[in-house]
Amino acid sequence: MAQQIYKLFIRNLPWTVSSHELRTYFSQFGYVTRATVLYNNDTGLSRGFGYVDFNKREAFEAVMSQPQHILEGQRLRVEEGTSKRRYSNKDDSSSMNYDKKRENINTQLEEQF
Repeated sequence: MAQQIYKLFIRNLPWTVSSHELRTYFSQFGYVTRATVLYNNDTGLSRGFGYVDFNKREAFEAVMSQPQHILEGQRLRVEEGTSKRRYSNKDDSSSMNYDKKRENINTQLEEQF
């Protein structure tokens, strides 16, 4: 029997937040089985949203019961994820991509200014 997964769809993410940081923030509510920030394939910049999965309903409910979530000074919009939302990202979460993403963001900013 497959284990139940409780999904969250996170919007309004600061563009500097990585999948690692997303996982770290939501870990205060319970064990996070997956945390993913989606990035633009062309620019490597965050698309401003991501997904968090829990394997325990209690963790999911703890997140949903909070009136607000603030990460890097920005209020997140947290919604129940649905199975219709499919998320895959070639540059998926792990912290091994974290430094690469930061470097790419910094390069993009330097080019703009």
